[in-house]
This record gives sequence, C-alpha cells and structure tokens, in this order.
Amino acid sequence: MTERPRLRDVATLAGVSPTTASHAFSGHRPVSAATKAAVLKAAFDLGFVMERDAAQRTVGLLLRPPEAIRGFASGSDAFTSVAGAVLVALLSAGFSVSSFLTLEDIGAQVGRLDAFVLLHPRRGDEVLRALIERDIPTVTLDRDPDDDDFPWWISADHVANARSLLGHLLERGARRPALIVGSTQNTYLESIAGVYVQEMRARGLPVLVRELEPVRGQQGGAAAAESLLRTPTPPDAFLTSSDVFAVGAIEAVQARGLRVPDDVLVANMMDSVIAERAAVPITAMKANMQVWASQLTRLLERRLNSSAPLTSHLRLEFDLVERASTRRPGSGGESAP
Repeated sequence: MTERPRLRDVATLAGVSPTTASHAFSGHRPVSAATKAAVLKAAFDLGFVMERDAAQRTVGLLLRPPEAIRGFASGSDAFTSVAGAVLVALLSAGFSVSSFLTLEDIGAQVGRLDAFVLLHPRRGDEVLRALIERDIPTVTLDRDPDDDDFPWWISADHVANARSLLGHLLERGARRPALIVGSTQNTYLESIAGVYVQEMRARGLPVLVRELEPVRGQQGGAAAAESLLRTPTPPDAFLTSSDVFAVGAIEAVQARGLRVPDDVLVANMMDSVIAERAAVPITAMKANMQVWASQLTRLLERRLNSSAPLTSHLRLEFDLVERASTRRPGSGGESAP
C-alpha cells in the first residue's frame, strides 16, 4: 500500500498553502467558495482524509440502487429497512453518518470523512472503483459482480434465498411461474434472475421473465404482470424482486377476474411492511436486518483498524414467511405473523 497523502499534498495540488487547506476543512477561518472547492477536489483526487480522534469518526453511507431515494417516495420499504438498520448500527457504534448517492456528492465531502459504507454496488460500480483507487476505507453490503478482488463485503445468500422461494411456489402447485425483476445490474437482482432461469430450464418449464426499471414501482409491476397474463399460456405464479412489483402483480391478477392464491400465486424476494399489509398478504423471504447491519459495522471497524480482510464472507440465508398469497387450501402452510 502506498503512503497515505497528507494535507500538504492536498494544498500543493490545490495551489494553496497548508494553512488555507486546513481552514477549508475546519471552517475556523473563512475561505472563498472557489478555494474550498479546489481543496476538496484535490482531497478527493488524492484520496485524502483528515485524521481525527477515534471518537469522532464520520462515515459516508452510499445508497447505490437508482431507486434508493425515489423508492422511498413510491412506497417500497424493503430498501428503507436495510438502509435504516445500517444507519442505526453505525450510530450505535459511535460513528457520525452522512448519506450520498453519486460520485459528485462524495467529491465535495470526502476529505471530511473517515470511511464509506456502500449498499448494493452495481456491476462495475464507478463509485466503488473511485474509492478503491484512492485507497479510501470502504466496505460494502453485497459485492460488485465485476470485482473478484475487493474483499471488504458481506452479503445475503441471494442464490439460496431465491431457490428457496421458487421451490416454495413449485411445492404449492405452480407449473408456469413467471419472474418480474428489476433491471439494475447488481448481485441481488442478477442472482434472482440467474436462479430462476437455471431452475426453469432444469425442470423443463417455460422461462417467463419481465425486466423493468425498479423506479416504475407498483404501476410497472402491474403492467408487467398484465402483459404476461395476456399470453396464450399465462403464468400461474409470480416471483418478484420488489414488494411493490408484487402488489402490482396482485392488482393485475384481480383486474382479470382471477384470485390470489386460488388461481395465481404471488411471492416476493424481500419481506417488508408493504408485503405484510397488502390486500392479499404476500409470502416473502425475511431477513434479520439487525444482524446484517451489525456484521457490516463490525467489518467497517475491522477495515479502519487495518486488520486483515475476511477470508470467507458472511452470506445470510433468510427465513421464508408464508402468507395468504401462496396459502392454498390443503397446502399445509402455517400462518405467519
């Protein structure tokens, strides 16, 4: 590892004195907006972070899925639960936390931050690449599917979880299960799609997939389900990657005069309040968010303490919670809370 950049390196690159660079970070003396911007850009380009007491550690929480913020407004709360649990765990560990979405957001703040926590990186994630290149301490929830070398991550076992939920639909009598999945290229969504296609082909069943932008929400889920239900051999079950997609699928099924679960089964990959409180409560895979967040925070502390990276990565399996959307008479399913 190369020597960490120092404040004087930042000052030299920004064309200012070390004292002026220090004031740009501390705010103890006024500096012009242009000077401050030049210092912060130099800090980002060099991967510089101010040294602080361990009790004053500040972390940037990066929300990478494109639906992260818009998803809150449109109603999906699965991602909200993940981000909220991570935020609480970081605060409980004594970190101050700021949240970001883009590389531009980071560039204006990086010198004030000790590390980053990145949630659900995309394939070839440009923000993660920028942080790694600058040797800025970073940990991630899920791995970048394009990066086999970055070791600082934990994940859910998305493959096992998707296989479990799809198996449940098949056990409940589905013979033409369809998949409605978000189009973002990340480990979570690619794992779901990969398991679905592999399992359908292995069983000689038709592959019925609709991929859509996650930000389309419930309306997009309804439109995708409707298009599948209009085909000559419509699906008898829907597996979805988003709680709002699942709600939209139920809406489309009922609009055609069909019933859930009697005619069509519906299940979602990540449990949420929306799934639990839907007009027909939705079967889903339930994560222990507190365990997830706690393990990610421990990984961050390990990273900041310059400990060796993990040799094996935590991959959490979720619990299947069966609700009315897949509970047919005589199916043997137990009531879920």
